Amino acid sequence: MRSVRALASVLLVITAVVAAWAAPSGRAGTPAGKPSLQEALAKLKIPPDWLNAVTVRWDMAKPWKDGRLEVRRLLALDGEKVREGVKLTWLYAQKGDIGDGHELPMYLFMSGNDDWAIVEYPKYLDRVAGKGATHAYLAYASCFAHYGEYTKALAVMDKAMKDLSPPPWRISSQANITARLGDIYAEMGDLAKAKQCYAEAIRLYPTSDQPYGRHLLARHAAKVQTRLDLLTLQALGAVGLRDGVYTGRALGYAEAKDMQVTVTIEGGKIADVRVKHEEKIDLGATRIVPQRIVAAQSLKVDAVTGATITSQAIVDGAFQALKQAGLQ
Repeated sequence: MRSVRALASVLLVITAVVAAWAAPSGRAGTPAGKPSLQEALAKLKIPPDWLNAVTVRWDMAKPWKDGRLEVRRLLALDGEKVREGVKLTWLYAQKGDIGDGHELPMYLFMSGNDDWAIVEYPKYLDRVAGKGATHAYLAYASCFAHYGEYTKALAVMDKAMKDLSPPPWRISSQANITARLGDIYAEMGDLAKAKQCYAEAIRLYPTSDQPYGRHLLARHAAKVQTRLDLLTLQALGAVGLRDGVYTGRALGYAEAKDMQVTVTIEGGKIADVRVKHEEKIDLGATRIVPQRIVAAQSLKVDAVTGATITSQAIVDGAFQALKQAGLQ
């Protein structure tokens, strides 16, 4: 009886989300190159069928504080290991042993399960409303942007701006939200608003009075400055890049140590991009993003879903390297 009730509850949640968020125009309203949110939610089953086929090699008697470390280890790997991490997270959630619950939607987002994360994020955000869960809002908005649902992404960001972290983290919270707004507007093609948001975030970061991590504020502002510069960057093919090997550094998710990005230029073109990093969970971004840069001969490439910060850091580091090669 409990399983029937649980299934009914899940179906009600999915139905509510579809009704609330699905665009009436369906696939026709989805931007080119983007998957349809309406179709994804219509097909979504919680838990998905593939979860049954995944073997979890972990002692579920261990507490979540240990289990979460195993989840993060698994998510840093590829293929079935990522799914094992998702299943492990789901099993702890069913036990009711998963901390404050923020890691369920977060790991779903980081593993590329954006549709499932869209169902789970509102539950968590409703529970912590008024506490300034900025990271959750940013990830939730990113899920909608993945589907090209920019109006919904902007609505989430509006809620985030009304639910800023309390002092002394309020300013950095506002800066993070403003920078992400710039990303969304840039993806929408509204460069004027993107520039405005980036400029405001750059202004805000150095003014934060947070008690620790202040030495990184200028670095955060510099990362946003790179995104601002990239908005007006001319095509690399029109730039006379000097042959050689150049290295740039950028602040990634692992803030303790810079990410090092080495770019090789041959015949005026990007021949190779290598990344040295200490990112714990990159979802293949340190391999995929460099491949995209070389293939496109451009820094304007898509980020890896769930690894936005890492992806942006790679582009940032490559940008710093290419400036040494003559990029203006």
